[in-house]
Amino acid sequence: MALRLLVATVSIIVLLGGCAKSEDATQVAVTSESGVDGNGADGPKVDDGTEIRWYEGDIDDAFALAKQQGKPLFLYWGADWCPYCKELEATIFVRDEFIKLSHQFIAVDLSNGDSETIRYSDRFKMYSLPTVIVFSPEGEELTRIRGGINLEEYASVLELTLNEVRPVAELVAAATTGNTLSSDDWEMLAGYSWGQDRGQALGEDDPVATMTAVWDACPDTEPSACSALAIDTFGVWLSEAEEENVEEAAVYVDAVQGILADPALAKTNLPSLAVYGSYLVDNADEETGTALQAALLALFKPAVEDLELGTLKRANVLSGYTDTAVALLDEEATLPESDIAWIKGYADELVAALTTYEVHAGINQLWGIYYTLDLVEDARATLMVGIERSRAPYYFMSGMAYIERQAENPEAAIGWYKQAWEATRLPLDRARWGGGYVSRLTTMTPDNTAEIQRAASTLMADFASQKNGLENYAKRIERVEGALLDWATEPDPTEPDTSELDATETSTTEAAETPEASTTDASNVVDWAARAAVIEALQAQMTTQCEPFADATESPAVCDRFLIPDVEEPDETVAEAA
Repeated sequence: MALRLLVATVSIIVLLGGCAKSEDATQVAVTSESGVDGNGADGPKVDDGTEIRWYEGDIDDAFALAKQQGKPLFLYWGADWCPYCKELEATIFVRDEFIKLSHQFIAVDLSNGDSETIRYSDRFKMYSLPTVIVFSPEGEELTRIRGGINLEEYASVLELTLNEVRPVAELVAAATTGNTLSSDDWEMLAGYSWGQDRGQALGEDDPVATMTAVWDACPDTEPSACSALAIDTFGVWLSEAEEENVEEAAVYVDAVQGILADPALAKTNLPSLAVYGSYLVDNADEETGTALQAALLALFKPAVEDLELGTLKRANVLSGYTDTAVALLDEEATLPESDIAWIKGYADELVAALTTYEVHAGINQLWGIYYTLDLVEDARATLMVGIERSRAPYYFMSGMAYIERQAENPEAAIGWYKQAWEATRLPLDRARWGGGYVSRLTTMTPDNTAEIQRAASTLMADFASQKNGLENYAKRIERVEGALLDWATEPDPTEPDTSELDATETSTTEAAETPEASTTDASNVVDWAARAAVIEALQAQMTTQCEPFADATESPAVCDRFLIPDVEEPDETVAEAA
């Protein structure tokens, strides 16, 4: 069940985000359907009106041009490793209708993966992929477009944004203060990517309350928008909830039961229901959950069998079907053999049907289905398809590492994580996967001192070699620092050992995300001196890398306190009493 939680969480991030945790974007400047391969090809060189005109140059210059020309700015952020980014390009960006519409705005692609992208992600509060934001010509954020919707819906929301030029934040304020909104306004709200809001429209204080107020304000005359907002509100609640809560979730479960009772609304909300179905079942009482599970499976099954739905949508629904089917199983229980055979049969068919455009997003969904059913070898084989066919194989190498980690094969898992890092190309990807590799080395193979030093040294040199790298990667460096300091800090012998208690109290989700946490054999003698020597060597390296900033008015923060643990200040009250 751990993988079900992990994979479904990823799906939520995307669905709430922009494509969608159900499918979305990358780094490609895409041509019409007969053009680019969709897996990292270069953008167009000749503007003949059949391609998206991605702006090439500084983003501030792009905003200036948008203001000068009186055009909105369309900002797109994806990444080569993003499993859902590919579908936005494959299903939306390549279509003639969208390309024609794109000529009404300044299109900016931030997916080049350099260190400057980190700075922009903070500036625009972009923390999950893919992200699509539309700004007014004056630079005011208008909307963040959700994913998992078809071309017609996507184009409609974008066209409304271009024509209405009314920020979603303004619509939220109007809805929550009793003002009347138009049908177009409600369509805008329904098409917004609430999971990527980051306080832009919902605020920081109580996003669940604000989202609930928007949903409550939706009039009965807008059933499609209201149904989408109901599920979105559950998503916002789920992201804020610390644990399952049947009582709080009852209002969302009731709303979804009403949606399922309306065939048209159920069909419209199929992608969202596929993502959230298992969570709704988990947060319902036993009787309601059983009934809800049956209704969801009855919706999902014919959709999986519907060839007109498209391969990726069917894969998404099959994933939702699988997660929902196992949601109420006891820990050691499995589905009936007939159900497993049905799911596997369609998963096999979908893997074989994936096109070049579809392989990245599709494999991400399908290997998780096999693994959830304990069909481990099928999961491995599917990941190998991704490794062989994708331009971003490192994502699937990490999937192989996950399987080895769950099988308690740390050396094999580390081998895959290393391959994943070495397979990356773009600076931002190298930073992400390299940082993950170093952190996992310290917990999974902590006695491999030489490799920890080599990998950390290589990673820090990579950061320093990039323009403003030590500043732009400050958060990534801080996370790696934390892992290295935890690894190199000798425990206080006077402190009680709480590792066994901590392991017992770790939640299922945490275990899925960090299953490598306790791999050290307590009987081994740790060479703390060797670990301290690694820290000293890395500090010396950073000192050298920081030399160009010696005469600068302000140097990167990392140059002042690299790998120096925080020291707690003494309690002045206690000191005075003593």
